[in-house]
Amino acid sequence: MTGESKNILVIDDELRMCNSLEQLLTTSGYTVTTTQSGKEAVEKIKNEPFDLILTDIKMPEVGGMDILRAAREVDPELIVILMTGYASLETALDAIKNGAFEYLLKPVEFTQLEISVRRGLEKREISLYNKRLLEDLKEAYHNLNNRLLEINALYEAGKSLGSTFNHTELLHKIVTLAAGVTQAEIGSVMLINETGEFMTIEASIGLDRNLTETVHLPVGSSIAGFVAQSGQPLIVDDVEKDDRFKRINKERYSSASLLCAPLKVTERILGVINMANKKEGEKFNEHDLKLLTTFAAQAAVAIDDARQFENNRQKLREFSLLFEISQKLSAVGSVSAMRKVVFEYLRKLMPIDFALWFEWEPVAQHLRPVGAVGTDIPMTDSGTINLDLIKREEITIEDIDFSGIDINDISALTSYLSKKIVDCHAYPRPGINFTALPVLQEKELKHIYCIGSRSERRYSEQEISLARLVISHASGLYEREKALLNATRLLTMGNMISEISHDLRKPLTNLKGWVQILCEKWPEVGKDARFFGMAEEEIQRLNELVRELVDFSKPHKYETEIRDLRKVIARAAELLGPEFRKKEITFTEDYDNCNWDIPINKNQILEIFLNLFINAVDAIDDGKKGSIHIHGEIGRPDFKKADYLAVTVSDNGHGIKKENLPRIFDRYYTTKDTGTGLGLSVVERIIAAHGGTLKVESEYGQGTNFTLYFPI
Repeated sequence: MTGESKNILVIDDELRMCNSLEQLLTTSGYTVTTTQSGKEAVEKIKNEPFDLILTDIKMPEVGGMDILRAAREVDPELIVILMTGYASLETALDAIKNGAFEYLLKPVEFTQLEISVRRGLEKREISLYNKRLLEDLKEAYHNLNNRLLEINALYEAGKSLGSTFNHTELLHKIVTLAAGVTQAEIGSVMLINETGEFMTIEASIGLDRNLTETVHLPVGSSIAGFVAQSGQPLIVDDVEKDDRFKRINKERYSSASLLCAPLKVTERILGVINMANKKEGEKFNEHDLKLLTTFAAQAAVAIDDARQFENNRQKLREFSLLFEISQKLSAVGSVSAMRKVVFEYLRKLMPIDFALWFEWEPVAQHLRPVGAVGTDIPMTDSGTINLDLIKREEITIEDIDFSGIDINDISALTSYLSKKIVDCHAYPRPGINFTALPVLQEKELKHIYCIGSRSERRYSEQEISLARLVISHASGLYEREKALLNATRLLTMGNMISEISHDLRKPLTNLKGWVQILCEKWPEVGKDARFFGMAEEEIQRLNELVRELVDFSKPHKYETEIRDLRKVIARAAELLGPEFRKKEITFTEDYDNCNWDIPINKNQILEIFLNLFINAVDAIDDGKKGSIHIHGEIGRPDFKKADYLAVTVSDNGHGIKKENLPRIFDRYYTTKDTGTGLGLSVVERIIAAHGGTLKVESEYGQGTNFTLYFPI
């Protein structure tokens, strides 16, 4: 989502739930209002603007269903997400019937909630855009009808003009009628180009065809150029005696007398009408000029209306296609099918011969090709974009650096990427059109969609806006499909882990019992509290790890308490002390002077640092003088606007290869022979559940820095 912060109303009779949701949603960049009263919520909905409502179903006095109905009455486009800890088929059907966007079960996992909120806001934004577009179309048609009524009330010539909306046919009719009104044998309609620099002859009578096809008259030059610049009609009695125009116009007209009137709508000049060679050899007079000026005013309105009509018809066509593509995208079954749908419908809106889809990898700082549609298009005399290679994902752009590039500047982004994607010395090649479109979500770059064609005509701002709208919608679907894939894998893994964890808990219970028996049987050994205490504590931690495996696929609400983060880090280092000593690894810490007491779940944060320390130990080769250093300070992530407690875990191990960086947090991904691929994904999930974030910096062969950001 882009643009201003979205307003969200959170309604729950539990203060703790309101506070938790407010903190989580505010961290994601939303403006959050909370209330524990359903009655108060209804009043707020009536008096304050909200984009999304998140409400519990079961509340005293006014329940979630009542709030849903009230919200739909105030704003039918308002997104309402219902939460309940008492799910039933009846309430689910009732929610759907009354227009609820989502029906979530408590306890709500924030990742799922965040996806639902983002999807809801995207749906609202698209609905509002479509609604505004429809209103614009209605207004445009209303204005068009008013114009037609005005034209029908004018002279017979005006009536004839008003009945023609084909642009070419209209211009020919205008020049024919103008010649009839002024009794001229030669005439032409010249229109100013889009940039306002020159005029071309769009329709004529009595002129050589070669002349009409070659004239590109600069505005301000000659009679027509002078009238187009000044906006005033002009009569020239004798071209040969007029020092301003005789040299330019001598070869065009045999007559010495000329008329020229501007095609003017309000203060906009569309072009001019030229008339020459009055019948029977007469000269044009002021009455002729007045007639031509009056007719030119009518003709200008007709031309402008024809353009408006074409624009409105194009907008209506675009609206229909946008509706169709929205329907299609919601029904596609794969990402590749989604890309084909996008390409198919964009080709109906603008000239496109090929499209390239790249995903931006923020950790590795490079673009990853995720798809291509179309045919191989030669971009330079010596280079091509090989779509087959991109389809096999054999192309990566390792050295992309967007520093200093405004990704919202389409022209700058296009020029920059063309040099990276296409190996060329001069760009663009004549006859090729290439445009790169950034796709942002929550103000962060997610994808770049490149489109191109053989046409020399550059895409208009309207075409680019439409393409970005379609691509952003499709990108959201792409992200949702990725999330769905992860959820499916997680569910499968969760079912397996549930069975394994049941079998693991019994031997752990037996071990704990035997430790207690040993302590009782040999009390002299039991006096070594350090040994037995640590053994019992580690067995307890293994039990917690088993529970963590179950929670991995079914995350629950985290229970936190205020603890000194440094002590948890020290405990993790103590547990791995034997490993540090075995590999002769130096462990050091330094912390800035600030408050390190924050709300955390001790066991889960301990698990984070154990995972990071174990990875660091594994990354340090035997025989190397290894080091692990912890540095803590107040820091701020690049994409956040608040301060965090920042803890950086640095090691001088072998580092992470650049191509592996984008996948290190993927579940089940590992480069170790004995790894499970769960360690770093657990780290990412736990830090996210605590409202924090993390980043990784690594240079292969030098070492790795993991920075964890904890909310203050």
